[in-house]
Amino acid sequence: MADGGDPESRSTVLIDFAAPHPAYDLTYSERIVYGGLSVSRCTLPPNPGSAVGATQLTIAVHESEPLEMEWQLPGAATSESRLITEDMAHINPADQPIFQRWSGHPRIMVVAFDRIFLDPIINEAYDGNGVVLRPRLGLSDPTIVNIARAWRRELNEGGPGGQLYSEGLGTVLALHLLRTYGEGVAHASPVKGGLAAFRLNRVIDHIDANLDADFGLRDLAAVAEVSPGYFGEAFKASTGLTPFRFILERRVRRAKELLLDRDIPIAEVALRVGFANQSHFTVNFKKLTGKTPSRFRNESI
Repeated sequence: MADGGDPESRSTVLIDFAAPHPAYDLTYSERIVYGGLSVSRCTLPPNPGSAVGATQLTIAVHESEPLEMEWQLPGAATSESRLITEDMAHINPADQPIFQRWSGHPRIMVVAFDRIFLDPIINEAYDGNGVVLRPRLGLSDPTIVNIARAWRRELNEGGPGGQLYSEGLGTVLALHLLRTYGEGVAHASPVKGGLAAFRLNRVIDHIDANLDADFGLRDLAAVAEVSPGYFGEAFKASTGLTPFRFILERRVRRAKELLLDRDIPIAEVALRVGFANQSHFTVNFKKLTGKTPSRFRNESI
């Protein structure tokens, strides 16, 4: 690192990515916020040398042209420097600013986890014991890249997957971080056997009776009376589908029934089966059936 003085004496910035207007000169382009999970695409200002962190655990994925980045981890005697290229990721635990320096205006996607989202997953994955995640910068991790791409599509399309889809991706990402980079305790045993039949039936009945609702992973876990961290994997073990995919298929199946009645406008069908609008309905309906709702209706009647 070029001579810039003692890192401990330089300015420190903590960003709250759950806030609509964070206390930092960054610019959001798209955002999704559900409870303790937020996903943001943003542009950062140049940083000539300051400690930057967040009030949440964050995973930042680089989305713009390569840039040279310098940093010094807390407690480290020396600094590091690396060329950060597209899809490289940084893991930064909550309230742990890292002294960094870069030029230009890098674009990043940031996934931010509040404790309310993360703690149930940690408790489930680690049998209630603590786990340590340390800062890591300049990672090349294919799993993080794939999840980031899925969120990128979701943001570009205006969030058609809703709360359940984003929370599902968030849970998968959190578990990957804990299992791959967590330190301190042994991992809990993986889910085996799925949900008990009475719990699964209770969840399916709840879904079918509330297809117009925007389900959250915690909502469905509460219906099953299991933890959110356990629910997603157990539901897939029982049904062969993620909760998001299962609900999407139930919505499309019910939509097919409603489309047979020409007196119901397609926009109303979309709302009745839980899509935010007709555009989101059309996108998802075509993905599953290969036809738009209007074409399906015209060919069925």
